[in-house]
Amino acid sequence: MTSVYGVIQVLLKLYSEEFSEEVKKYIEIGKRGSLRMKELINNLLDASRLNAKRIELDRKKENLTEIISGCVSDMNYLITRRNLKIKINISNNVYFEVDKLRFGQVLTNLISNAIKNTPEKGNISISLSENSEFIDISIKDTGVGITKKEKERLFEKFGKIERYGQNLNVDIAGVGIGLFISKEIVELHDGEIIVESEGRNKGSTFIIRLYKENI
Repeated sequence: MTSVYGVIQVLLKLYSEEFSEEVKKYIEIGKRGSLRMKELINNLLDASRLNAKRIELDRKKENLTEIISGCVSDMNYLITRRNLKIKINISNNVYFEVDKLRFGQVLTNLISNAIKNTPEKGNISISLSENSEFIDISIKDTGVGITKKEKERLFEKFGKIERYGQNLNVDIAGVGIGLFISKEIVELHDGEIIVESEGRNKGSTFIIRLYKENI
C-alpha cells in the first residue's frame, strides 16, 4: 500500500500537467483510496498492539492547544468538503504530559467522527477547560446523535454503528475501530472518554478527560 501511494504521489507531482482533468480526477480517487487503506491497516496494527499491551507511551509535557490546532488544520479538507463550520473555543495554552503522536491520533479520530456524523451545513465546536483536578477537551457536533442502544457498542472493537438506509446524510465509511483505539490510548494516559447525547438528531459531545492527580 505504501508503494501504491508513493507512485500516485509521484504521478501527481511530476506529471500532473500532462494529464487531463478527467485523468487527474481518477488519480485523486486512487490517492484517497490508498490513504483510507493505509489508515485502516495502521488502525488494525494498533488494535493488535493494544490488545497485546505492546504500546508504550512517550509522554512529555506538551501544549494541548497546539496539538488541537494542528489536528483541526489537518482535517480542514474534510470540513470544507462536507460544508461544515468548526469553531475552536480555546483562549489559553494548557500543558499536560502526553504522547504527542498518540494523543494527536485520538483527537484526529474524534474530530473525524464528528465531521462524518454531522450533515452538511452543521456545526462542530472544540473547547478546552481545566480545573484543579482535570483537563477536559470537548468535541461537540450538531450531527445525528447517539441513541442509548448505540452507546452500548460505541467503544467495542469493530463496533461500527450501522447507518445504511437511514437517510441521515452522513459519511458511513469505516469499520468501527477508531473509537476503540482512542479509548485505549486515553486510558493509557490515565484518562477517560465521556460521551453525551440526547438521542437521534440531537448532536453529541465527546469529552477527553485527563486527570492531573495521575501525573
